Amino acid sequence: MNVEQKNIHFLKEYIDIEGHKNGVFIESTDFENPLLLFLHGGPGFPQYPIIKQSGLTWSDDFTVCYWEQRGTGMSYNASTQGELTIERLISDALVIINYLREKFNKKKIYICGHSFGTLLASIVVSRYPQYFHAYIGVGQFGRHFESNKHTYNFLLETSIKQGDKKAEKDIRSVTFDREFYKNQGYRRILGRYLNKFGGGTKRTGYSNWKGIKDLFACSQYTWKERFNIPKGIFYSYDALSETIAKADAVIQAPRMEVPIYIFHGLFDYQTSYKEAKRFFEKVEAPLKKIYTFENAAHSPFIEEKERFIHILKKDVLGLYVTPMQ
Repeated sequence: MNVEQKNIHFLKEYIDIEGHKNGVFIESTDFENPLLLFLHGGPGFPQYPIIKQSGLTWSDDFTVCYWEQRGTGMSYNASTQGELTIERLISDALVIINYLREKFNKKKIYICGHSFGTLLASIVVSRYPQYFHAYIGVGQFGRHFESNKHTYNFLLETSIKQGDKKAEKDIRSVTFDREFYKNQGYRRILGRYLNKFGGGTKRTGYSNWKGIKDLFACSQYTWKERFNIPKGIFYSYDALSETIAKADAVIQAPRMEVPIYIFHGLFDYQTSYKEAKRFFEKVEAPLKKIYTFENAAHSPFIEEKERFIHILKKDVLGLYVTPMQ
């Protein structure tokens, strides 16, 4: 499918990988722009809808490909997707990367990961630097256990600070330990309080209901694909939660032979700021920069869009831009 919306060229395609269709959206004002592959988080949570709702304008400067990973939304098909592992997603990513390089005649591309997508992108760039101009991490993954320990402490401390006795009691009723990823009580308090307390998707103005509404209101999906999104979220979590819970991005991606740019919200408690900072300090690269967004939580690229775009243009693309006021 090929349509044009408000001078943005739009493509929706399905790429066959070992008999399984992987869905992608591609957007740009000019397909000659530098190519950027976006790896969503979750796992299994597509972010094209929330990015479109936010009005982020990076398709003015990049040709942006939103790949929905195996088992996610457009790429969910229980009969063909097979076992889901990190290594399989890495293998899929390489197919997508080479497909894009050939389609748009680009020797190298940019890659941007968000949340869980930063773990996947970090590993891909660390292993295959020859394909990339730079790595961009938003809501950088570090060590998932330590990050979630920071999350639990944030929820408890916030409930006490706000004098919310009911929330405090509820949070204290949950024991946080190494088995946190199996703990239904922990998942429940995350869902109940993380966005409410401003440490989740956005610092302010974002609810669980808003997230569901954004997904189902996205007209670029078929209705079947919309209903596949929640299926994919549950499937992906069941398949990957233990691997993710025990992961350390520094161990899996200790060095990248390309420039690294980390964008992180100070109030991010989905992938904690402390863990992102640790990753940044320990990972080796020829050039690395970290940008702290002091009014953002887990989505600085949509919470502080203007600053995010300004940095992309000035530091990542090396374009001359007017200084921000």
